[in-house]
Amino acid sequence: MGKHVTETEHRIRLEDGRTLACLALGDPNGAPVLYFHGFPGSRLEGRLAADAAQRLGLRLFAPDRPGIGASTFQPGRTIGAWAADVARLADQFALERFAVVGVSGGGPYALACAARIPERLNSVALVGAMGPLTRTDLTKGMPALNRLALVLAARLPPLAHLAVGVAARLVRRHPERYLAHMMVGAPPADRGVLTDTAYRTLFAESTAEALRQGGRGVAWELTLLARPWDFKLQEVSMPVRIWQGLADNVVPTGIARQLAAALPHRETHYLQDEGHLSLIVRHLDAVLADMRP
Repeated sequence: MGKHVTETEHRIRLEDGRTLACLALGDPNGAPVLYFHGFPGSRLEGRLAADAAQRLGLRLFAPDRPGIGASTFQPGRTIGAWAADVARLADQFALERFAVVGVSGGGPYALACAARIPERLNSVALVGAMGPLTRTDLTKGMPALNRLALVLAARLPPLAHLAVGVAARLVRRHPERYLAHMMVGAPPADRGVLTDTAYRTLFAESTAEALRQGGRGVAWELTLLARPWDFKLQEVSMPVRIWQGLADNVVPTGIARQLAAALPHRETHYLQDEGHLSLIVRHLDAVLADMRP
């Protein structure tokens, strides 16, 4: 999980003048897969899958979303708008077709691509993915602080943005405290992952990078996750693979089951005793192997 030898940084200039930051990893000549990081994550999170991508012959691209890491903030952006940025990124690398994997908070963005640019996609995978919060019971089981953050973001965005700004400064200065917060109430599988030094280092680096511009980008992303999306799941007509840990309390299983019920064509993988982080760390190999052309 360290820095991979084939890791390359890219900065893509978009038509509106924004910059999109992207990390390329794995096999430079491999089949392309775009990795959409979690919340609050960054392109550095793609390092989790670098070794698996190399071994499987996949070329992994991990972009920062607007306002995250080194990508320019985009006022008023929507989840659905991400598909246009992805299409531009793919054009930059001459990728006619590619796969997308959305991890945790990156799941909605993978679904946006499936809804808006299906002709460009070979396959779609969701790993512990967030879904639309259309019912209050969907957040049952989440840590209380997470539920509060989502309620504030949905109903009082300015207050949520202020809170995220304060939290961003604290997390950047003291990432170990954030990791300690993650340990509280985590299922055994996630606690096991969080005791791994290599993962803790990567997690801290990715989170700090997500907040390098301050909390504005992360706060807006939280609002987007908490409020109704600008597309419907029924617009996704292509097959979607759903991976979910049944012990996950960050994105509870009810959200995965809601996604499965709403998506016309899906394949589900429910893993007993796996949490949120453990699903990602232990099963990205299987997810990527399943996405090879």
